[in-house]
Amino acid sequence: MSGCGSTSTPAGAGDASPAAATELGGTSWNLESYAGPDGEPVAGATSGELGTLAFAADGSFAGSTGCNRIMGTYTQDGQALTMASGPMTLKACQGPVAAQEAAIVAALPLVASFTLETTLVLKDADGNALLTYAPGMSSLAGTSWQATGINNGKEAVVGMGGTEQVTAVFGADGTLSGSGGCNTYSGTFTTSGADQITIGTLAATEMACPEPAMEIEQMYFAALGNVAVYQIDGTTLTLRDADGATQAMFTLLP
Repeated sequence: MSGCGSTSTPAGAGDASPAAATELGGTSWNLESYAGPDGEPVAGATSGELGTLAFAADGSFAGSTGCNRIMGTYTQDGQALTMASGPMTLKACQGPVAAQEAAIVAALPLVASFTLETTLVLKDADGNALLTYAPGMSSLAGTSWQATGINNGKEAVVGMGGTEQVTAVFGADGTLSGSGGCNTYSGTFTTSGADQITIGTLAATEMACPEPAMEIEQMYFAALGNVAVYQIDGTTLTLRDADGATQAMFTLLP
C-alpha cells in the first residue's frame, strides 16, 4: 500500500488545551449555556446531540446546535471576533433543544468579542455573554473512531452500507491503526500547528473481500492519502485535504 502523506492542516489535538490557547483556530468546544430571552444564562440542553463549536485554522467553523449541524466563517483579531453563519441542516427540532438552536442561530451574527479562560464566552458588542462553551476534546492521541462517510474520489462524501466497518485508532504513541472495512492497516501519524496532520506510510493485510467492502476500502485508503487537516467537533472527526475538501468523517467510539 502506498504511503499516505500530507502536508497541511488539522489540529492541535494535543499540543495545548483550548482553554490555554490565544488563537481560536484548532480548538473544539462543548456548549455549556446560552443567553435566554431575559439575558440570563440557560444551561445547554441534555436532549438531542451535544451542542458543539469547532474553529478551524483556515477561518471556518463548524458545530452542532444540539439538533442541526452548522458551519460558517469567522474572523479573529485579538479578542475581537465576528462570525458569519453559512449553510445548516434542516432537521426538525423539538423541546428544549429547539429553543437552544434558536438562541444559537440568533446569537452567532451578534458575536463581537470573546473571553477565554476556563471557558470560551462569546459576547455581543455591548459585552453581554451570548454563548458559553467548555473545552472539548483537544487531541487525537488515544482516540478511536468509526467512519460515517468517505470521499468517493468523485467530489462526494458517501456513507455506503459497510462504511461503519471502517475504523481509525490514533494511539498515544503516534501509531494509526484500524480496519479499512476488509483488511486491517497500521502506520503512524503526527500533528502540528493548529490543525495539521501527516499520515505516514501505511501497511495493510491483503485479504480479498466481497463487494462493496473492497470498494469502500479502496476509497478509504485513497482518501487517507489526501489527508492534511483534521477537525474534532464534539464526537465528530473530519479529515480534509489541503484545499479543505472532506476526505472522511467519523464518529467517536466509546
